[in-house]
Amino acid sequence: MDWKSYYEAERQAPGAREAIAAWLAVDERIVSAVARRDVLSFPHTALRLAGPLQARVARALTDDPTVERVLALGVLHASGLDAYRTALDEQATPAARGAGFEVVRGAFLPAGRALETAFGRVPQWDASARSDEVRPDQAMLRAEFSLDTFAGVLRVAADAAGRPPLPVLPVFIGMTRDPVSGSFAVAEAVADWMRACVDARTAVVATGDLVHYGTAYGGAWIDGNPLSGETIASVLRPEVERTLRAAFVARDCDGAYRQSREILGNDQREMLAVLSSYLGPGASAAILTFDLSDYSSILGVESPCFVASALAAYRRRA
Repeated sequence: MDWKSYYEAERQAPGAREAIAAWLAVDERIVSAVARRDVLSFPHTALRLAGPLQARVARALTDDPTVERVLALGVLHASGLDAYRTALDEQATPAARGAGFEVVRGAFLPAGRALETAFGRVPQWDASARSDEVRPDQAMLRAEFSLDTFAGVLRVAADAAGRPPLPVLPVFIGMTRDPVSGSFAVAEAVADWMRACVDARTAVVATGDLVHYGTAYGGAWIDGNPLSGETIASVLRPEVERTLRAAFVARDCDGAYRQSREILGNDQREMLAVLSSYLGPGASAAILTFDLSDYSSILGVESPCFVASALAAYRRRA
């Protein structure tokens, strides 16, 4: 599935701008989260599913006079890369896995001075901080799509407010867990880079689909039992909450990674360790909205096939 083209077609469809503008509601929970400089995490599912959540985040960012720029953490969808698959292949030699990890480790920045969206340009700011784990790589990001809709929504929010769009720095998180040693040193280095980039006028957001479950993704199994249609939401939301507690409260990054990969199909599995390190001890997470969006018709498969459209706030110790 060419998701980049699929989602671009959604944004190019007649009425897309008008729909996004209608979703630009004020949500006081999000307004408060932006004021506290929580990291707001939103999905990158289909426009009708993720759009309302992203629009409320964009409205709060645009309305807050203390926010002058945004650092946006994206997911690097690397499963199509040979290096990524080799790094995760437990049958491969440690040397081969390590070599694969070197290709996709750390974080990646797009080239250019602006993001082109279906609704106009959004300026891209340049971080002065440098790190061996955060590097420009346009080829790596050629097919990446996880922040495309957010950039467009941010432009629509700015136009609706009659002001220039907030500059954005997209940062796409690749592998942060060393597949051989299990070390999260790369995640800590990316977090150090973020701290050097972020000041009081910078808001940090992240995207992630916290669950992929069902026929197209491999069913989730809890305590050895497959989930039925009636129990999917009631079981998976507590599992997401448990994963976020592991990452932010217990600071058990390996536990959060394994839960994300083996149970939830959570595409923030590499990002959670970065955010845990960035936010530090005493951090917490709150799920503001949790829905499971049916992707069976989009993918042409039988139900159940769900992706989480969830909005969460990751925050530092008060």
